[in-house]
Amino acid sequence: MIFLQETFNLEKKVKKTQKQKYTKSKIKILELIKKKSFGFIQDLHQKDFSDIYQFSEKLQKFENVLFLGTGGSSLGGKTLVSLMDNIFINATRPRVFFVENIDSSSIHGLLQNIDLKNSACVVTSKSGETIETIAQFFFVLNEFKKKKISIKKRFFIITEDKQSTLKEIQESENLDFYPHPIDIGGRYSVFSIVGLIPSKTIGFDIKRFCNGGKSFLKEIENENNFDYYFTPISNLINLKKKGVNMSIVMPYHDSLNNLSFWYRQLWAESIGKKGKGITPVNALGTVDQHSQLQLYLDGPKDKFFTFIEKARDKSVTKLDCHYSKSKTFQDLHQKSLEELLNAEMNATIKTISNKKIPIRRITLESYNEKYIGSLMMFFFIETIFSCFLLEVNPFDQPAVEEGKKLTKRFLKYNE
Repeated sequence: MIFLQETFNLEKKVKKTQKQKYTKSKIKILELIKKKSFGFIQDLHQKDFSDIYQFSEKLQKFENVLFLGTGGSSLGGKTLVSLMDNIFINATRPRVFFVENIDSSSIHGLLQNIDLKNSACVVTSKSGETIETIAQFFFVLNEFKKKKISIKKRFFIITEDKQSTLKEIQESENLDFYPHPIDIGGRYSVFSIVGLIPSKTIGFDIKRFCNGGKSFLKEIENENNFDYYFTPISNLINLKKKGVNMSIVMPYHDSLNNLSFWYRQLWAESIGKKGKGITPVNALGTVDQHSQLQLYLDGPKDKFFTFIEKARDKSVTKLDCHYSKSKTFQDLHQKSLEELLNAEMNATIKTISNKKIPIRRITLESYNEKYIGSLMMFFFIETIFSCFLLEVNPFDQPAVEEGKKLTKRFLKYNE
């Protein structure tokens, strides 16, 4: 197995009442995978990395690279970058920044603290009409204009190759253009140029990452392997009848924290339709043991937990706690932070398990681009499979369109 999956307080086999729907959905998704019917699978198998390598070489000439975009246009790339980057010191060359929100104070603060003459900007919107991203573009553009810095060869556009506001900007300003795959939605775009260009820019091995995704697809061609990976989610969905309607994803490593934010969007936008769905909540061990765990243990029993851990780091530093003979010092003496982290995760899992709350534990046998690629592809397929089980479309998001229309109406009203 590419990664290990252990479950607690969850049926080991598909329940008889679910068997027919499970089998039907399994046959359907395996056939679609075999035919490469999903856009992200077609793109993965037709991947030509030369354009991405050339693009990243352009970006690597700069000291700073700003990625403008929101939702799926940023979360995948941000996740991959965070797997490589130190969370305390952004010391990579170039330094990479993700501008996701439209808070003028935070964007202005960033622009005031970097050298714009040595900065590039990548603007990403699949539709080319994302109003937040276009607003970000003009905000940043204004700062460049104030300092009389040309944006040519500094600004790059990723959008669909069709008429749109962003495409019009790109053509009018004669900016470098890179097409966003038409048949890949934002939340499924991490294996495309959208996720690969930020990560490649800081040295992430994108070929190894994509090979990890392909390896997982190859592995689940075996039906026993498919059942190993996807029986737990089928049984979780069956628990909805008992009121389990929240999915807590809790990695136990800082570098995996953004993965839970990426997963949250993937799951929520795909499955939340027609009054159906399971609400995703992201947490981080051990931090959220001190903020959320009380509710999880002593509150409503309406949650399912996914803990994610990576293989232990063998090069660890032991703590020298020589100050006194107190119990706390003795417990920590000659132990590493990794050992404490692992002990806390095991204790949390055991405590939750004792409450008869359903849990799964995912362990990455190795921590590199290939295994991360496999894990993210697993989440893709798990999400789509779950949508099939609930009979909802995993690729649209019709409910948010009303909010987009109202935003433009309120903008006009406030003139």
